[in-house]
Amino acid sequence: MEKPAEPASTVLVSGGKGLVSKLKKHGGIHALACKNLAELSKRFNDSTDAIILAEQTLLRSKPAPLLRALKSQPAWSDVPVILLAKAGSKRKRPRSRALEVLEGANIIVHPAPLRIATLLTDLHTAARARRHQRAVGHLLDQHEAALASISDAFSVLDRDWRYTYVNNRVLELTGKRKKELIGHVIWEVFPEAVATEFYQRCQRAMETQQPDRFEVFYKPWGRWVDTRIYPSSDGLTIYRADLSESMEQQKRLRENEQRLHVAEERVRLALEAADVGTFDYYPAVGVIRWSNRCNELFGLPAGTKPEYATYLEAIHPHDRHIIHETIREVLSPGSSGHYEIQYRAIGVKDSQERWLEEKGRVILDDSRRPARFLGTLLDITQRKQAEDALKKAKQDAEDASRAKDQFLAMLSHELRTPLTPVLMTIASLQRNCDIPDTARRDLDVLRRNVELEALLIDDLLDLTRIAHGKLELRNDAIDVHSALTYALGISASDLTEKQINVQQDFAALEHHCWADAARLQQVFWNVIKNAVKFTPARGELRISTRNDAGHNIIIDFTDTGVGISPELQPRIFEAFEQGGIGVTNRYGGLGLGLAISKRVIDLHGGKISVRSEGQGKGATFTIKLKAMETSLLEGPAYPLDHGGTDQPSADILLVEDHEDTARALRRMLENAGYQVGYASTLASACDLAAKRRFQLVISDLGLPDGSGLDLMNQLRNSGQINGIALSGFGADGDVAAAKAAGFAEHFTKPVDWERLRHTIRRLLNGGS
Repeated sequence: MEKPAEPASTVLVSGGKGLVSKLKKHGGIHALACKNLAELSKRFNDSTDAIILAEQTLLRSKPAPLLRALKSQPAWSDVPVILLAKAGSKRKRPRSRALEVLEGANIIVHPAPLRIATLLTDLHTAARARRHQRAVGHLLDQHEAALASISDAFSVLDRDWRYTYVNNRVLELTGKRKKELIGHVIWEVFPEAVATEFYQRCQRAMETQQPDRFEVFYKPWGRWVDTRIYPSSDGLTIYRADLSESMEQQKRLRENEQRLHVAEERVRLALEAADVGTFDYYPAVGVIRWSNRCNELFGLPAGTKPEYATYLEAIHPHDRHIIHETIREVLSPGSSGHYEIQYRAIGVKDSQERWLEEKGRVILDDSRRPARFLGTLLDITQRKQAEDALKKAKQDAEDASRAKDQFLAMLSHELRTPLTPVLMTIASLQRNCDIPDTARRDLDVLRRNVELEALLIDDLLDLTRIAHGKLELRNDAIDVHSALTYALGISASDLTEKQINVQQDFAALEHHCWADAARLQQVFWNVIKNAVKFTPARGELRISTRNDAGHNIIIDFTDTGVGISPELQPRIFEAFEQGGIGVTNRYGGLGLGLAISKRVIDLHGGKISVRSEGQGKGATFTIKLKAMETSLLEGPAYPLDHGGTDQPSADILLVEDHEDTARALRRMLENAGYQVGYASTLASACDLAAKRRFQLVISDLGLPDGSGLDLMNQLRNSGQINGIALSGFGADGDVAAAKAAGFAEHFTKPVDWERLRHTIRRLLNGGS
């Protein structure tokens, strides 16, 4: 231990500033003048080399503070007090009085007259003595610190069994204070220790002068103690270490080892029952130790002790890279050391291919090198076969679903395309004022049935969109009352034909909602059509609306039809559900309308439900939608009409490869006053557009030599032009592709002429 720097030594002088100056001038002594003994006592410390007192000062002052300061010195310190005798006094008399006052302090008397040289000599002698004393004090401090740092209980006894030293640990264990031990006989302080093993071994060590060591449970302390006794000619040195925690740890260790043994046995039994193999691999020596189950998994005889090369060769050649990559990964910095892999193994003897799952971890040595790999092996061949079968079934299902979607899209296209010229022709004939009423009614029948077929096609496609989550809404503010009125108008001929009495009670004050007009119209038409189908002639259909406290609009459709049995009601909104083959044969239909209606209402955040008292008691379908909290909105919900006038001077480019559709649509456009340029292919359309300026293009997307999308891209590059796409494909992806190519609108065949005419007017008037 490095000796600390000593503070500057000082001589304390009571009074006499002149003496202080002389000491500094003649001897270079650092002296401090003190006014009285009280100040001198306060300044007194280990750096003091000597005290200089005048005899009269000592006798006239109260010496108690000085006396306490001198007595407080450590054992190694003895600061001299130089007494300056009064002039005319004898030498022995003042010294005797000083000793009497200071009770045996180290006093040096200087007779009068004072000789500076003699005083300097005594001060230098005192300084040397003080340096030696401080050195001794430093050694004693080191010794005390060393003994105090011993964590064990350390004590020293003399030959009379008296304590001469104890450290703090002894005081902690015994609960005694130091003054209760130092100088006292150990057997008197601790009489309960007499006749114990500790007592006997201490007596024997003192007599034989042989060291001893033993462990014993010391009852007075309630602890296990490791005791070491070292005798000497001066007595005994005793170390006593508390082993309680160590003994408790050993006890816990034994218990843990026992529990571990039981757990290992349970794990072994569990692994055997689960057909799991276990292994240990020591890479430093290339040794593998594994269970017989591992031998079975690698097609080896029972009891085989394989090498690492045997293990590696048994792995399928195409999967061996998995092992090498896994080892590199678990040995890389930051890895947890755990791994889980799957690979194929080829039986060494039976050549059988198996899928194995290996789970393990690596244990590193102090140098971060792999010391041991341990883990388990499980045969997962059946699981992999099941997974492969599941993947194949999933792929087959996805392929079948795609094929179905493609079939439905193609079927829709093939069915829709012929309907367009039919509707166009009907619309053209209906505009002829010379047609008799009977023929006009026949045209209405034709139009309704064509529209019905188109709606059936829409139902099939909508069901596909719903199943794939691709049905999107185009919401706007909708007047529910107008939408209901329009739906009744569409169904008017069917209602009239069956003489069904329709009652309307539109009591809702808040009858607008945020919805997709076309989709909501589709729902209302489906519910009304369903009521017409299952209500006998001269029956009744009541449609009512109301609001509830939550600002919802509630629409009830109540009929007097055949009713719905209780067991069928939970399934009524499922696709193709019509209540059995008898109902299907009697009433026809696909059973899709209600299923589509429910999903559309769900997308709107609403609810649709049904209740019926049973067969023959009619049914009530209830639709609940969130209403807009206002009744100020007016106007029809569908179809939307923004006004505008025809522009006979507008030039329209019509591109359609289906001759009947092109002929009917061209006639309708020309009858509406438009100048029509016609092309049946992409190339002819491009040539015509290059020679003539058109304000609008109406193009089929499927052309013999290309696509209407390509046409629209070329026309947009050559100048700004609006476009309307026609297609038999109406999926969301088809609509999005048309919009992306630049078409302002997409019409799915068959095309409704009134809606097309309205859209043409809007686009030509600058609408978007």
